[in-house]
Amino acid sequence: MITDRRSSRSRFVRILLKYTKLYCKYTKLAGFRYFVEPEATWFDRTLWFLVYAITVPMMIYTVYYGYVGFMETPLMTTVETESFFTQKLDFPGVGICSINRISRRSAMELASEVFAANISRLSYDEILDMISQLGDLYDSEFITQKRFYRIDQLLTVFYDGYYNITDVMKRLTPQCSSILSKCHFHSAERNCTDIFQFRKTQDGFCCTFNYAIKGDDTPLDTGINHRMEPIKVQKLTEDGGLTVLLEPFLDDYFYPIFPSAGWKVMIFNPFDYPDMTSGGVLDILISPKMYRSVEIQAIMFYSSRRIISYPVDKRDCVFADEMVTLRAFYTYSDCIVDCKMEDMWKLCGCIPFYLPNRESRRVCNLEDVPCLSQHKSRWISVVPHEDLYNDESLNNSRILHCYKCYSECSDVRYDAKITMSNLVSNQHIVKLIKDVEIADQGILTVYFNQPGTVCLKQDVIYRWYELMGDASSICGIFVGFSLIVVVEFAYFVGLFVLELLKGPASSDGEEKWAGSKQATVQTIYWGELFSNAGTTKNQRDRARGKY
Repeated sequence: MITDRRSSRSRFVRILLKYTKLYCKYTKLAGFRYFVEPEATWFDRTLWFLVYAITVPMMIYTVYYGYVGFMETPLMTTVETESFFTQKLDFPGVGICSINRISRRSAMELASEVFAANISRLSYDEILDMISQLGDLYDSEFITQKRFYRIDQLLTVFYDGYYNITDVMKRLTPQCSSILSKCHFHSAERNCTDIFQFRKTQDGFCCTFNYAIKGDDTPLDTGINHRMEPIKVQKLTEDGGLTVLLEPFLDDYFYPIFPSAGWKVMIFNPFDYPDMTSGGVLDILISPKMYRSVEIQAIMFYSSRRIISYPVDKRDCVFADEMVTLRAFYTYSDCIVDCKMEDMWKLCGCIPFYLPNRESRRVCNLEDVPCLSQHKSRWISVVPHEDLYNDESLNNSRILHCYKCYSECSDVRYDAKITMSNLVSNQHIVKLIKDVEIADQGILTVYFNQPGTVCLKQDVIYRWYELMGDASSICGIFVGFSLIVVVEFAYFVGLFVLELLKGPASSDGEEKWAGSKQATVQTIYWGELFSNAGTTKNQRDRARGKY
């Protein structure tokens, strides 16, 4: 047994040395043949050994850290074109809100109804003053006041035990019919009530244009398509955009959210709830007697489907079909808003009336205002999937983390170039204000001016064959490596394995057969060949009787 093991081991070593020498002799790698050539000196072999001892580690180091660098940032964003047709883009959503959040006329009507119901000893003026308490439900600074009577208690009695605070706030908000006087869109005069809707925004109920969602409180986790087809960009320049004449009604101010008069305008994606926290809303203030010209500059961004094989934290975005388990139609803005509402529900047990209440939860009333005010800064400092605050001291209860919210891999971002001028001195809007006496109005124009826009594309930096070519080039510089070397190595390894599998008997028999074949081979000289040829001829002649 010991003899068999030694014989098997020696045979393995013998065959290994045989094919190692053959590989070194015939490989395309530089310098390997000097290790087996009989004419090579020990100096040559030592020199080439030192060369490979230095270059091979350097080659491995270069290839490895090149691959590590690629895996850290495997994607890149490039400008695919700067002339993407603007007419293929969606016109942005536009929200117009009066800075006055509670209409004096509407508050007086409600106060008259409550006073006429004779449900308290309060006077009409006291009831009217109490209605201003409802302004605390907006996202404004809360000031604690000692009040013996609250309007919510009075409304509860007035509405026989229950009232919908959302409907009350919607009633008290200045209506679109009073804010919007004239509208032009795509070079034609339009009825403002036909193109604007009274919808929920971050500032309460406002007049919204091209808000392509069917309802404010439509659930997003069902298979029902809650989206509408948004309006596309059809015409360029100011004449082809959206132009609105705004009425201030300064005598109607009852609860302004800013210490000034005018309007707040929001520019947002048509499929997103307008919320500043998500970073997709442009806020613009317009004062009375002023003209605001807003030139929209859009940037289109999309990602190649090839990046879907990389982890989400590497590509920093998600495709819509990846998020169907969370909601049927995913947007980054909706995800942030839902995350905020979940936190509000957890901490305060209610949802503010101006947010989309998609699960029919309890709406916040005045009793919840102290809780909402206490955590207000938390819902402003929202951190999505990537924690931008590496400082542990900042990672506290004042920051809301929304780990499931990622940007979309295909999106359109809107930016704006805004100019302002005096309304009276601007002659460009004569068509719009014709037959209108200029007093304290304001005018807003939202339009596209450039026929082409920038389109960005996110894709992998290298494809697999580019990575292979890059690694092969580096190896070629150091040791003359190429793909043919891999084929050679696989070929000799295959021959080595095949000879091992033949077994010792067949191998030894072949060696003996090869030895016998080699024994019959002799050196033949020309003289011997000629002499032999002559002798053979003489023998043939004798046999024929010539001699």
